[in-house]
Amino acid sequence: MNRLRLACCLASVVLSAAGCTTTTDTPQPAAVGVLAPLSGPDAGWGVDAVNGARLAVDVVNDDHPDLPLPLAAGTGLPGRGGARLGLATRDTAGGTEAASAALTALAEQEHVAGLVLAESTEIAEAAASQAQRLRVPLLDARSTDDYLTELGIDWYFRTGPSDSRLAEAAFALLARRGADPGGITLVTETGRGGSTAAVTNLRELARRAAVPIGTSLTVSAAAPDTAQLRDRLAETAGQTVVAWAQTAAGARAVADAVGQTAERPTLFGLGQGFRLLERPDSGAALLRAVPWSAELARRDPTARLVAQLYEQRYGKPMSAVAADAFTATMALAAAVDAAGSADAAAIRTALRRTSLSAVQMIMPWDGVRFGDDGQNQFAAAVVEQWQDHAYRLVYPVELASAAARWSSPEPRP
Repeated sequence: MNRLRLACCLASVVLSAAGCTTTTDTPQPAAVGVLAPLSGPDAGWGVDAVNGARLAVDVVNDDHPDLPLPLAAGTGLPGRGGARLGLATRDTAGGTEAASAALTALAEQEHVAGLVLAESTEIAEAAASQAQRLRVPLLDARSTDDYLTELGIDWYFRTGPSDSRLAEAAFALLARRGADPGGITLVTETGRGGSTAAVTNLRELARRAAVPIGTSLTVSAAAPDTAQLRDRLAETAGQTVVAWAQTAAGARAVADAVGQTAERPTLFGLGQGFRLLERPDSGAALLRAVPWSAELARRDPTARLVAQLYEQRYGKPMSAVAADAFTATMALAAAVDAAGSADAAAIRTALRRTSLSAVQMIMPWDGVRFGDDGQNQFAAAVVEQWQDHAYRLVYPVELASAAARWSSPEPRP
């Protein structure tokens, strides 16, 4: 081989080697999906849910060293080589069929690493079964019915507390107050999935807390009759009404009926309907058990910073729905990062191993750790009451900013 040809060969080798050492593979982005009602009567809180999830994605992708949240410091997913986290959203339109089509699109077309759902119990049940068939992890950020985690669906996870956990907080406060001479009046909304199970659970929790039930009444989810319920409440001897409603209309009907009675007993609201009730216009002294308190968030440094980020970006205060979706998305992102791959089974395994502490939360919980049934065992509840035209935190007492009022209802509007 002559010298010129040898020099050319050597130069080619050097250039090839240099190319190999200077070229780096760009990490592939990982996407999570969000299913929420972006049209129809629930579009308002559906948009809040998407905004909450989007803020969580931004926290992961941008550097937030002042936030003690998982993946907040630094940029992207370190377990995926710094890959950015993407967000794909679909409108459920508040219906099972639309939600099914949206879930399929996210799983098979967008190839999301996991899904966050902010929807009703009925849609959550159908979505959980479909996620099982498609083998994609689903995190439920909104529904609270106990039976959803009893269906044996391995790909279903719930970040927030169940109805039982929320009711436990309610009955603990009622037990602390002391026995109602006539026993409490129990009102439950019928015609919704899980209503029968909810009644059974409430009765059992009341028995454990030694809170006697005097009278049981029902209100129809399809056509709540406020006047009839008001008249029936007027006939009962109880000074406290404990109501369970999954729809905002049902919760509103109960609150209005209680507020229109002459005695206006204290109302304790449970279920998603009461969590969606922005204010009891009838003046009922409404207490409600909730997973997140806006008032408490203002006192917690981490929650306050996140709420400020939310308001700066979206021009309105962070809502409970937004906080729910933010928390579920952060938990899913942590699992995607821990899995270190796009494999759905690996992400599901990572979710089962997820362990977030209380200081890594914006919620008043002990953290996130999923049990074998997919329920977050560390999710908790607080109790707030409508007082002086705002919801004030009244329980647990160590977190309370006001005492619960049992005999001084709000002035009539």
